[in-house]
Amino acid sequence: MSFVCGRFEAGFSKAELEDIVRAAQQGVDADEMTLLKTQGEIKPTDVFPVMTGVETFRPMSWGFSGEGIKNPIINARSETVLEKPMFRNPILRHRCVVLCDAFYEWKQHKEKHIYRMPGGGRMYLAAIWRMERSSNIPRFTILTRDAVGDQLEVHPRIPVVIPPELIYTWIAESAKIQEIIGLAMTELTVKSTVVREPTLFDMVDDD
Repeated sequence: MSFVCGRFEAGFSKAELEDIVRAAQQGVDADEMTLLKTQGEIKPTDVFPVMTGVETFRPMSWGFSGEGIKNPIINARSETVLEKPMFRNPILRHRCVVLCDAFYEWKQHKEKHIYRMPGGGRMYLAAIWRMERSSNIPRFTILTRDAVGDQLEVHPRIPVVIPPELIYTWIAESAKIQEIIGLAMTELTVKSTVVREPTLFDMVDDD
């Protein structure tokens, strides 16, 4: 099993945090807000504010679960997401965007690589979400695609990074799912820096 984007990094400004938390509080009980993590390294099962519309965020737990699933499913392959029963309804009805500053990949589970946008800046990761019987908090999973160029030296897959001008189209227009995934695969690149850090994995993805 190869693990893709097992961590990502959030670093919102104070003003951004105020707006995000205010939006995430709408229609959410206080207990859910106490679980919200908004800064630093975000790990599977963490509750994070995920964009679901224009200036709209919802607290969500990272990773799908369900009967017979031992560990959270944190990724879904963009090439087959429309075909698999677990993902078909969420990709058609519940698309969302994960805002972050970087994501991490591990090479041979020992070398931690930090991916950022060229020149820095915010990343917008394509994701889908769903409600589950076992939780009052929605759960999300991040879409992945084939890596390209130098990225292949670290891992054959990376998250689908959406161009900023297409994030609301991704959320709202199901007819353009494959078109936007295609644009993300060909037009965006990331850089990586190696930080040697041993790590253990116990999460599951669709890659």
